[in-house]
Amino acid sequence: MAQFYRPQRGRSKPAEQPIKRNASVSGLDHQGRGIVRESKGVRFIAGALTDELIDFQPQGKWQGKLIQVKQPAPARVTPDCPYYEQCGGCDLQHLALSRQRQHKQQVVSELFAKFAGHDIDCWQAPLTGADWRYRRRLRLACHWDSKRRNFKLGLRQANSKAIVEISDCLISDTALTRLLQPLRKFLPQLDLIAQLGHVELMTTNSCCLLLRLKNPVSAKDHRQLLEFSQNYGVDVWLHCGETAPQPLLAGQELPRYASWQTEVSFQPGDFLQAHGELSPLMVEQALAWLAPGPGDHVLELYAGSGNFSLPIARSGARVTAIEGVPSMVERLTANASRANLSIAAQHADLEQPWQHYDWGTIEFNKVFLDPARAGAAHAISEVAQRQPERVVYVSCAADTLARDARHLFAAGYRLKRAQIVDMFPQTHHIECLTWFERET
Repeated sequence: MAQFYRPQRGRSKPAEQPIKRNASVSGLDHQGRGIVRESKGVRFIAGALTDELIDFQPQGKWQGKLIQVKQPAPARVTPDCPYYEQCGGCDLQHLALSRQRQHKQQVVSELFAKFAGHDIDCWQAPLTGADWRYRRRLRLACHWDSKRRNFKLGLRQANSKAIVEISDCLISDTALTRLLQPLRKFLPQLDLIAQLGHVELMTTNSCCLLLRLKNPVSAKDHRQLLEFSQNYGVDVWLHCGETAPQPLLAGQELPRYASWQTEVSFQPGDFLQAHGELSPLMVEQALAWLAPGPGDHVLELYAGSGNFSLPIARSGARVTAIEGVPSMVERLTANASRANLSIAAQHADLEQPWQHYDWGTIEFNKVFLDPARAGAAHAISEVAQRQPERVVYVSCAADTLARDARHLFAAGYRLKRAQIVDMFPQTHHIECLTWFERET
């Protein structure tokens, strides 16, 4: 169900704690925050870097607010974004890009040591692409104040529901940011403004605008949206209530994005990798490690609409693709049919025992998985029990990757390759490719 933003009334704030001066930053945590060690524990300070001397104000039990950098680290750089101090999107622009990548690799290594009990000694150089203007999907928060007739559209402030009204976003494609000011002016003219939950922009082979609403739009709004669509060359999609997103124009084709040696159709609102340039390169690298071919039976888990499924099937391997969202299984099936590929796409809850499903008893020799941030806690134990010769795991959450890797290590697998994919430059978010091989 959509959640609609309502600003909270003022609350009394706790008394501010005295500023701690000349504190030494000993490292960064997995969220890119500076770590200050005190006699009573640690403090996590956003914006601080390793080996810096800072003043900070304690907040809560474990947090702190950076007041001043007394002695900056050599890796500190000046953020290019004018909204950096307020916006909650990027959080590592103050750290040189090469050090961002080193930090992300170190985070994965530390979490493997902590949760999986293994060191990583097989790192491959990071897979990189554009550092700026790489985002092809931008979700915007909005709020309509009916009394003041005031509309806010932008990104959430860090650790707050407040909205920062941006006029640009330096990590987003200009095909998206060009629409910020027109939308800020246009949307308040519509009857739907009072029920607008959020706005999402995406660009692949076409530019799409997705509006999250409680109810269908009026005929008047429909006409105005159609005019906006034509004037700005953007396809409008409406996500009303609990129904699936629908195009403003009946019969509108689904947008498509490039995977490796193929294209994938998707519905606005589906998962879409943020970095348009790196996504097909990551698929290519993952397939090089998986090495599928005729004679292989690949089980793919969390398959989505086919970003990896279609390239795997092109190799001639037999592919059984499992996905938890029924509508995405339908799109995967349609994408495979359009590409003349044979893929057995199935809907299943991978957190349930596999013996409930027909495909759960089929033999396979290779596994590929790309779960959400929650990882694959149950699925990975099912995989480990079946002892496939090779597992390639793509992760966007290093902590759950390390937790799941522990099951593979316990089942006799070794980590053969690991690689950071810098899908989210200027932020602490980590994408990681891993290749596990069964010991013989």
